Amino acid sequence: MLLKFLVSTFLFFSLSLSYAEELKDGDLFSLSLEQLLHIQVVSSNGIEEELIDAPAAMLIITKQEIIQRGYTNLVETLADLPSFDVNSSGGSDSSTAYQRGYRTPFTTRTLFMIDGRVENHLWSQQVLMSKQYPISMISHVEVLYGPASVKYGANAFLGVINVITKKGIELNNGENELTVKAELGSWHSKGVELFGRGRHKQFSYEISARHFSSDEEDLSQRWGFLSNELYSNEEIWGPILSLSNDGISYGEYANPTDDWGIFASMQYKNLTLGVNHWRIDQGYGTTFAADKGQSNADWLRSSQQYFVEHQWPLSKNLTLDSAINYRENRVWGNWAEATPDWHENSESFSYVSLTNWNSNNDAIEVKQDLDFQYSDTFRYLVGWRLKRTDLTKAYDVPGYWNAYSSTIPSDDPGPYGFGAGIYHSTDISYDFFSKPLTQVPNDNRVQFNDSGIYGAIIYDNYPWRFNLGLRYDDNQIWGASVNPRVAAIYKFNQAESAIKLVYGEAFQEPPAKQLYGGWSGRRANPDLAPEQASNLELILMHTSQHWLHDISFYRAIYDDVIREDAINDAKRKVWGLEYRGRFEYNNVLEGVRPITGQFIYSYTKAESNQTYSHDQNQWLTSSTTLGDISPHKAKLIINFPLSESMAWNIKGSYIHKTPLYSRNPLTQQGIEIGSSVTFDTTFTYRHDAWLFTAKALNVFNREVFAPGVGKADSGNDFSKRSLGFNNSLAPQPERSIWVNAKYQF
Repeated sequence: MLLKFLVSTFLFFSLSLSYAEELKDGDLFSLSLEQLLHIQVVSSNGIEEELIDAPAAMLIITKQEIIQRGYTNLVETLADLPSFDVNSSGGSDSSTAYQRGYRTPFTTRTLFMIDGRVENHLWSQQVLMSKQYPISMISHVEVLYGPASVKYGANAFLGVINVITKKGIELNNGENELTVKAELGSWHSKGVELFGRGRHKQFSYEISARHFSSDEEDLSQRWGFLSNELYSNEEIWGPILSLSNDGISYGEYANPTDDWGIFASMQYKNLTLGVNHWRIDQGYGTTFAADKGQSNADWLRSSQQYFVEHQWPLSKNLTLDSAINYRENRVWGNWAEATPDWHENSESFSYVSLTNWNSNNDAIEVKQDLDFQYSDTFRYLVGWRLKRTDLTKAYDVPGYWNAYSSTIPSDDPGPYGFGAGIYHSTDISYDFFSKPLTQVPNDNRVQFNDSGIYGAIIYDNYPWRFNLGLRYDDNQIWGASVNPRVAAIYKFNQAESAIKLVYGEAFQEPPAKQLYGGWSGRRANPDLAPEQASNLELILMHTSQHWLHDISFYRAIYDDVIREDAINDAKRKVWGLEYRGRFEYNNVLEGVRPITGQFIYSYTKAESNQTYSHDQNQWLTSSTTLGDISPHKAKLIINFPLSESMAWNIKGSYIHKTPLYSRNPLTQQGIEIGSSVTFDTTFTYRHDAWLFTAKALNVFNREVFAPGVGKADSGNDFSKRSLGFNNSLAPQPERSIWVNAKYQF
């Protein structure tokens, strides 16, 4: 269906598009250092302002850098961000990223947006950044560090990633363009995407689409609890091994990906209408031990978002922005599980199940923002929002350990008294295949309203600029929250340097996944309170002849931290330093564009007041290093133009040895993740309207591991069954090769 859409759209646009003499977004020039300092950003205050004026630490990934580095998906950008610890698990979450030392079971404390519209999943608050987003539609990516609740309310807790897309209004009147891109890569990976935009007087449009599929890397030989010997062990899995999923028999490592997305909007005068629709379909990758869960599964998430926005220029200095946004998020799929038999002399056998599950959620939100430029010195920002949310409580999982079910009685004991779908590995056959309803019934749903209002004042009188903001939010379930942000900015050297002092607070709402439990309501805690964050930060920015220096020192305190057991009894403190340096030097090749690049370094010290005692099998109130956070990370990226049409980009990444999360059993053995150095390289070649890219990741094929996610409780004794469901370590991708070709009409 998507392929038909791509082809028909291509033919439609080809009839009317004029040939673009120059590949606009393929220009391999980088912005100058001075331009980068004064680039327009919108993510901090929700208004256009220069980077030097933003009351936050920010990093911008430009469209030129996206081309130079050969990014084919947004996941690749995460690993190049300072103070992000990224685990590429290749599974139901293709990557898990911890911003500024805040280790969580999922990527939930960073707000992810497309053009200011939130993409985090309604039910879990997760950032589901996989391969569904077309790179061709991206103008640049703005990454904001630190709390941003004044503008965004809930969940802008650690920071914000805002993808800014290209707009048709940016073209000349009567101009249209279409970009078509195809890619091939390791592990039978292939992708296709298109991006079209145009402008006709006061009407403009944008449309983009992407489809990506891959077998993904076979990691069965990289970690003992991913071995095919365990996946195919008859004592563990019994009758499950006679079944299959998507034509692949259970009993071997399999982790296919099939993602797609469609994004479209149109504008007439000051009115914007749009829709975003995507779906990701993946297996479980390295997340779970092979004696507990089969990697071969369908873990599907989808999002549909419809929006109407209007800008009202009430006067020369007064603008009102109104927006209505409706979202639907669903998560569903299947899951083959083996729970060890706890009866004496039966530990090598299992209670097995093959269950289907579902969760669907929706929300409608109305927002208004007022921007009043009172004078050259004072600017006032005011806004409010109303949101109605309708969420699933616990997963709808027929037959699973007496879980909620929409299709069979939840108290159906099944053959062993634990649920209709719970069999034993000694059984000859497995014949339970009930599926839940597509729509979760009302008796397993929760509806609530929340509202928010904020105000901010900007005082700008060179060389000083002050920001003062305050927000009040009220939710029917977890109550009210008040969050301020204060910033003072002093510019000097003709506004080519600045010093910023920023203080901000934020709150993270507890997700329904933990309020009401996951699979069967276990670990539910409807009394969870929002997490609280406060952050004090000093930022220095300075431009010299060859360098743009940008450095941050911060101290963050977090209260009511929600751990993986759905309890918010922890406190954390994080100290950190980030250096975001950009450079530009004359090329050693005469007449060729300058050599440009970035040097990024971050230091992170994360502490928790909760330590897990493996002897007592419980959490204790005792200060410890949080774990899974590398204290030192550095990255050097160099773009070396070889001619007017060819460039070579090389990237070196260093990750210092990393202590493990205290719940990980490997901590008892004194095991840490060793330091690693990896290299990626990209060649780009442009010819007329063509852009060709060849990329190698992990060039020297270094064997790298990352800490396991969630409880990370499997242990590493491969001579017996794992201690828990989540793998303690996760092997990271080995060398891979990628090529793509892009043509712009």
